[in-house]
Amino acid sequence: MKYFSDCHFHALTLAEPDFSAFLSSLYDSASGLLAANAAPGYIITPQLMKGTAFLDTISNALMAFTRPIDEIFMMMEDDLEGLYTSDEKHIYAPILPYIHDGKIHIRGLEAEKMLAMPLLIDFSSPFRSSGKTYYTAKAEDRITPYVKATIRGIQEYYRKRPAGRFEFYPFLGINPVMHSQSFMENLITRYINTSHTMHIDHKLPRKPFYGIKVYPPLFFSPWPEDDETLEKHRWLYSFCEKNRVPIITHADDQGFRGTTAEESWKRTDPEAWRPVLENYPDLIISFAHFGKQYSLASRHSVRSFSQRYSHHPDSPWFYSIISLMKEYPGVYADLSFSGCTPEFYSSLCNYLEEEKERERIISRILFGSDFSVNLLKVESYTEYFSIFEHSAFTDSEIETILSENILRFMGF
Repeated sequence: MKYFSDCHFHALTLAEPDFSAFLSSLYDSASGLLAANAAPGYIITPQLMKGTAFLDTISNALMAFTRPIDEIFMMMEDDLEGLYTSDEKHIYAPILPYIHDGKIHIRGLEAEKMLAMPLLIDFSSPFRSSGKTYYTAKAEDRITPYVKATIRGIQEYYRKRPAGRFEFYPFLGINPVMHSQSFMENLITRYINTSHTMHIDHKLPRKPFYGIKVYPPLFFSPWPEDDETLEKHRWLYSFCEKNRVPIITHADDQGFRGTTAEESWKRTDPEAWRPVLENYPDLIISFAHFGKQYSLASRHSVRSFSQRYSHHPDSPWFYSIISLMKEYPGVYADLSFSGCTPEFYSSLCNYLEEEKERERIISRILFGSDFSVNLLKVESYTEYFSIFEHSAFTDSEIETILSENILRFMGF
């Protein structure tokens, strides 16, 4: 059976996220300046600020966030089947829906199923009493109910869509900083599947999660300094390396944030993973968003790159990921959210045109959408696919990125 894949998207309702972490990232208390999610080019673009575009965009995104998890999955599938229409004229609109005649189609390629990897973020939080808000937040385990809600959502999708095209292989979010060693071990050993075999169509196995998702901006440091926390991290990395469980880490300078922008970027920098890979060289890890950097604060550090490679990616984190790919066989990167703009693909493909190890890098790129967060920048799941389809990748490379690489990354 032929598969396409989306290795990075989120089934988030209003119940799961810590929205205070998102709002705080609009402002950097250390510098007193707008930062992170307010960076030009991320969400706040000139086009978005015209007329009612901002309210329309937020309303469109909330249509996803306010639905139950199973309905989010069905909405994604319905979109690819052409059941939604747009008043906008998109230059990349497909002639036929991506799902038609019982299969998924793109660039003349076709597949029977979509391997769908919803990523859970561990929004668990410590007690917070910053003095800036009247109501304070208590310490809270937010991952356990999110895990159960996701399992119910997948089961409901399978029940309601017996002929559905999606098959789910979710990633478990975990932040060792927020939990005891025993809690983390119990959660992972209870839910993580280490079989490296696909489950029966539309039947979730007893251990339904196939990877780990970590999120550095929310207090997670890849290689923490204090011994107690490092010990928990070492257990996590040892488990993943021994059992070949893949990890996906957030790797752009935006998103939810629980600390200052500077500290968040320090933890998110792909170079922060170098000591991890030095100690666990067989770890399988994908850097989400291919290291895209948007913030004004990062523009100073990318100036030398943009002058030297005017038509290449201008983020130092991108080149750090490329370097790690060349050094470690288990390092990948995904296209999620960054692929909301044709310009991203132009710069990436321009770089690859001049890269001597092009084939190796292509073999490490995964397709991801970041749905439904990407609705803050594109109108629909279909539009996101369309932008990817019209990139300068060859048909063979489209197939490699969309179909072949995910099987190797997952160990299937």
